[in-house]
Amino acid sequence: MRSLRLLQVTVASLLIATPLCAQTGDAPPVDAASLLKELRRIRDQQSASSKQTRTTALQQINAAASSAERALALWEEAVRAVQFDGQAKEGAAFRDWKEKEGEALSAPLARNAVRLFFIYLGITIQRDAGTPVKDLMPQLLAYARELAGDEAAAEAMEEAMKHEREPAAGNKKFAPQRTKVTDEQIRKAHDHVLKRGLGSSPVVQWMKLGDFVNPEKWEKQPGNFDGIYNQMILPEMRDQRDPRVVEYWDYRLKREGEAAMRSKLAFEVEKFNTQRRPTLLWNRAQDLLAIGQKNRAVGEMFGIIRGNPTNPELPTWIAALEAVLAPAAPAAPPSAADSTALPGSEQAAPPVVK
Repeated sequence: MRSLRLLQVTVASLLIATPLCAQTGDAPPVDAASLLKELRRIRDQQSASSKQTRTTALQQINAAASSAERALALWEEAVRAVQFDGQAKEGAAFRDWKEKEGEALSAPLARNAVRLFFIYLGITIQRDAGTPVKDLMPQLLAYARELAGDEAAAEAMEEAMKHEREPAAGNKKFAPQRTKVTDEQIRKAHDHVLKRGLGSSPVVQWMKLGDFVNPEKWEKQPGNFDGIYNQMILPEMRDQRDPRVVEYWDYRLKREGEAAMRSKLAFEVEKFNTQRRPTLLWNRAQDLLAIGQKNRAVGEMFGIIRGNPTNPELPTWIAALEAVLAPAAPAAPPSAADSTALPGSEQAAPPVVK
């Protein structure tokens, strides 16, 4: 009896296990043509959806960039959605932000920074969509000019703040003008908009644009003037042999020279004249060489070397100029092995030296 029950349990176990064993085999053949067609449909649908999202976002961004008021309104909506979970405008936390950070953003310097942010965001999205840098150059150059003006305004505010902290000698009645928000708060709000990556901004997070702001060889920080030039504008100008390439170096010379003079420190002025200025002039000459103006570049390079005999970079500069001036090495004559072809083979023609 016991043996019979054991046999029954064994048979039942086998019957239960049979479907599991059957599942270890391959499935029936698939309809490859139908699957490929469906995959293409899904991919095209996703591509169309992504394109529509990009187009819609670009329209909103360009509209915001058209005026400081529109830019600030959209920025505040993004802040409310991201930082305050979309709570009502009357919510205590958002109202508190509006009265502090929001008030600072309403100041002309910060409000213009928000507008610049949207301009740069729009250019970035176009680049990510595949627009060549050469086609974006007019927009990039116009943006760079506005950004230079913004930097000048920010520096002027910084100077004003220094004067407020350092009252004129003998003027005991001096007191800085008090406003609802301080210049320090305005400058902080300005930098918060322009001095960080696009991807970390509330606008990009709210509009879910993270996939559209990461083109290769692209400056991600809208306020990085030098980065925008070095990563995008200067390489394109060199490729196109655009003589405007030197304008960047002229701007750097002017900006850094003025900063040294504003410091009113003899050490800073001396450092600029003996170190930074020759280096910037050398970089300028290198770009002249890059765009094909060799004679002009050589003249400027030689003038820099002759005028700065104690500069620590002098050996490097001399070696670089020697390499430019050295005549091209003559082509090596063909060796005996090269001139003797194997039977039945064709002898290669000697290279043409231009």
